[in-house]
Amino acid sequence: MGTASRFPVEVRSTILHRAGMCCERCGTSSSDWTGWSVHHRRPAGMGGDRRPEARGAANGLLLCGSGITGCHGWVESNRTEAYGLGLLVPRPLIPAGIPVQIVGNRWVLLDDEGNYIPTEGRAA
Repeated sequence: MGTASRFPVEVRSTILHRAGMCCERCGTSSSDWTGWSVHHRRPAGMGGDRRPEARGAANGLLLCGSGITGCHGWVESNRTEAYGLGLLVPRPLIPAGIPVQIVGNRWVLLDDEGNYIPTEGRAA
């Protein structure tokens, strides 16, 4: 993955702080993990994604595991369901406007300042 797709250090820090170092899907503490990753809700695709929102905190989730293990592996292996839960966002859409279901079956919007904004559920 090119550097255009990576989260800047300060954005990764915002995401880790927002999550309280716990998986945002299952709630497992990072102290219990063998690995963790900051997952891109809107996949970068081949060649990366140079749009500013691609590198914002609203596009990232802290998930346990890698792309093949834990919750991150689940998202990658169950993409249709993950899109329905807002864990993945289609490329033309802006992640900050798409609700995501996080731990505790809570629906929230994510912003680039590291906040959860409660919402009623998945947008149509």
